[in-house]
Amino acid sequence: MPGQRKIIHIDMDAFYASVEQRDHVEYRGKPLVVGGMPEGRGGVVAAASYEARKFGIRSAMPSRKALELCPDVLFVKPRFTVYKEVSNSIRAIFKRYTDLIEPLSLDEAYLDVTNDKQHIGSAIDIARQIRASIKQELNLTASAGVSINKFVAKIASDMNKPDGLTFIAPADVVGFMEKLPVEKYYGVGRVTADKIKKLNLFTGTDLKRLTEDELVHLFGKSGRFYYKIVRGIDERPVVPDRETKSVAAEDTYSCRTTIRQETQLSTRQYVLRPSDTAWSGDSPQQPHTWHQA
Repeated sequence: MPGQRKIIHIDMDAFYASVEQRDHVEYRGKPLVVGGMPEGRGGVVAAASYEARKFGIRSAMPSRKALELCPDVLFVKPRFTVYKEVSNSIRAIFKRYTDLIEPLSLDEAYLDVTNDKQHIGSAIDIARQIRASIKQELNLTASAGVSINKFVAKIASDMNKPDGLTFIAPADVVGFMEKLPVEKYYGVGRVTADKIKKLNLFTGTDLKRLTEDELVHLFGKSGRFYYKIVRGIDERPVVPDRETKSVAAEDTYSCRTTIRQETQLSTRQYVLRPSDTAWSGDSPQQPHTWHQA
């Protein structure tokens, strides 16, 4: 379709924890938490390795709770100087393909590759190349979502983690949004999701039955966004040089301040079809381990 955009959402896999495991061989294969320590006032989990996630440990969880779930979990303090350096290297890889890069945090960004610098033409191929370069040059993995707008691309990037690539074709966007459970809509928190479900609205199809005025009445200005997105419409542009909002001072994690929750999504992956080919610094630290009696 003329004028249709090609949007990629790149999300690094367990970024802080993966950097620590990359840089410290003794952390590899072990449940690892980067964040505040569970002692004293107690901190929060900034990132959890995939080994830690098997125990139910998640970002923004209190560190004490993480310790309860896995008594042998290792805790290390964040090294933001290092993470920022790695993030800059990732950004340099992005810039090989486009200048339209909108960072959401150190570990994720939107890219508009509608008119890519290398004239590759296929958003899927660009996403594959970016992921391969990150793996080869930085020894880290990234997951990618590819679609026609930011909302769908972000949802897609969470569908096949870690180290995955998911494409939602233009013709599939509306159907995808109709089947998507309301709690999987990015930006819909638990409280809002519970409110929606109490109204017997469980999927995009259910939301689609309501008029725009009804949605606004129920959810305020967010209702207008829901009205459009369930129809696959998200006209928000990729905004270069947007200020990253989820980067905090290192001592944030020594208190109870929470960071953004990672969107968790469990849904089927779309299979690529031949017709879709056009889319186709800081010193080492010692970990802390607490053993409960």
